[in-house]
Amino acid sequence: MRTKFALLTAVVLTALVLVSCGTQSSNKFSTSFYNAPSSIPSNAPGTVLRFETMNAPFPESQAWRVLYTSTGIDGEPIAVSGMVFAPAGPIPPGGRPVVSWAHPTTGIDDQCAPSRSPKPYNDVQGLADFLNLGWVVVATDYQGLGTGGMHPYLVGASEAQGTIDIVRAARNMVETGASSNYFVFGHSQGGQAALFAGQMASAYAPELQLLGVAAAAPAGLLVPLFQADKNTAAGAVLGSYAVVSWSDIFGYDEATVVKSSLSDRVHA
Repeated sequence: MRTKFALLTAVVLTALVLVSCGTQSSNKFSTSFYNAPSSIPSNAPGTVLRFETMNAPFPESQAWRVLYTSTGIDGEPIAVSGMVFAPAGPIPPGGRPVVSWAHPTTGIDDQCAPSRSPKPYNDVQGLADFLNLGWVVVATDYQGLGTGGMHPYLVGASEAQGTIDIVRAARNMVETGASSNYFVFGHSQGGQAALFAGQMASAYAPELQLLGVAAAAPAGLLVPLFQADKNTAAGAVLGSYAVVSWSDIFGYDEATVVKSSLSDRVHA
């Protein structure tokens, strides 16, 4: 009976994460902006499909919501959403360096995309400082957040490709003055994205020059991480995100994964 109850509780929690966004505020709008076109270019990741102006976060700055092309988990061309920020004013010779911000966990549903947040600037760490330096800041939502399809939660290659391709997208927007020099900065889930971007950058985007990677509290050794946190509420939620995502992407059976992860607890 205890096993059945624990399994039911975990399955219910797994279902609830599909409509939750962790600590992120609920989306206050839903527009056709995030709808991918019927045909997505397959040979040019970073192509800008559409963009729209956002309210500038600070004086002497400018901001856009962007839909751009990237590479999906299976190598297919996909549309990914995100945000681009740049200083206002003349573009310096040689262009502006770029910081690609990789966000921490916000959820796995479309409404959890940072660019859909009522306050989309708040969670871009260091935004004001980077803009004051005269740099461009880009912030991907990652595959499947904001746009259709499953979000590959804690699948580093997918996160990294979205993180790199939004740099390409910014360079394709003449308004930004973005140069080919860029840095990647990420936290938690975004720390994993940053580390993977550092590994993949030279082969995936050889036309760009990655100058540095900063990974704050990266999600690294995932199995020990989830095992250490499995008895906490936060660990249960994050583990549920992973179960939902990985079962869809890698074909894992959700009930088997959940039952296995709970077995030592219900028989204790």
